[in-house]
Amino acid sequence: MVVYKKNDSSRKIRLNNALKRNGAVWRRFIFNGLEAETGRERMFFVELELLNPFLSPDEAVLGFKSRTKISEEDLQYALAGTKAAYDLEAESFVNPSYVAVRAGAFGEHARQLCSYYPIKQTSGTLHSGRIEAGKCVFSNERISGVISCTAEELHEHPEYLCDDGIISWDLSYEIQYSFPAGYAKKTDMWIPGGARTIFAGMVTLDGQKFHVVPKTSHGYIELHAGHTLPLPWVHMSSSSLTSLISGRTLFNSCFTVQGLYESRLAVAVTLEDNSIMIKAGGGRHTVNPVWECTEMPPDEEGGKLHWSVSADTKKWVIDIDIMCLIKELFVRNIELPEGGRKVMKQLVGGTGTGEIRLYHHVGKNLELIEDAHIADALCEFGQLEVPEK
Repeated sequence: MVVYKKNDSSRKIRLNNALKRNGAVWRRFIFNGLEAETGRERMFFVELELLNPFLSPDEAVLGFKSRTKISEEDLQYALAGTKAAYDLEAESFVNPSYVAVRAGAFGEHARQLCSYYPIKQTSGTLHSGRIEAGKCVFSNERISGVISCTAEELHEHPEYLCDDGIISWDLSYEIQYSFPAGYAKKTDMWIPGGARTIFAGMVTLDGQKFHVVPKTSHGYIELHAGHTLPLPWVHMSSSSLTSLISGRTLFNSCFTVQGLYESRLAVAVTLEDNSIMIKAGGGRHTVNPVWECTEMPPDEEGGKLHWSVSADTKKWVIDIDIMCLIKELFVRNIELPEGGRKVMKQLVGGTGTGEIRLYHHVGKNLELIEDAHIADALCEFGQLEVPEK
């Protein structure tokens, strides 16, 4: 068995010295809530990211903030109209350095709100299991906080890379199933530490209240660490699974897919009593799952994106197919540690549905072990975007 109940190794991770000034540690919390008035379900996220935090420990430095590069001498060249003036660059690019808290909702009318802090204005550590940044608290059993940004603030600070509005959350959580690291090198790793997590509490988004109930929260927690983020970025996960064979809700099941690491995906699946971990990277004998993200012809529901993954080991075959409505996809920008205004432009769907099938190799034949319906799937595809020169 590769699933460890209530054993999230990412909780005790230390900020590697190599990442303090050149890298990121990014912890993500995903869960569903029910709107208090209508019962409508919505997927939310809360994230904590330490991005080159000790590069500028006293001041949060955002890479997209405009900074003049023209000195007084350069200005005189420009005023005089000399040839040297044509070689001037108006702005300088810097490497970002901050602790970021992001929170919002995926799906139709998606939102992302962000706040930024210098590391010296935060307390606690990743290893201690508790970090406080502004009004936001992250611990091993609870997350709480509030982020607000007005339209005026956003107009003055487009470098915030967020929307205007206000979101608050107060949630307890309990990890039910944790996978070990799906990718691990000296400084780079991905740990799906809470592949199946139950959340309970309240979220308020722009005045709308959402109840987060353990049974329907379908929570997920993971941690990324490295000198940069994996690109292209591919992610799929869900713990809302129903057997198409027995009709039963699979309360002890979940899956997650993440990459690309060294051009490979990591895949972690548990379907009741069957657990499989396919790690990314490794030698030439490592399993290399096949994946696609393609646009489908529109039907009566509208245009859709199709995410698919297929992995074949000596013992198992895993097939995952998920559809997301294009109108419910959200595009957001995640700044990369290397600076230069490089971002991962991420396309996110929080309402994916589909199927996961698990087969067992029996000689030259395949035996179907489980065929399950997927609901409330998180699907993400991200690519590098660099600024125009």
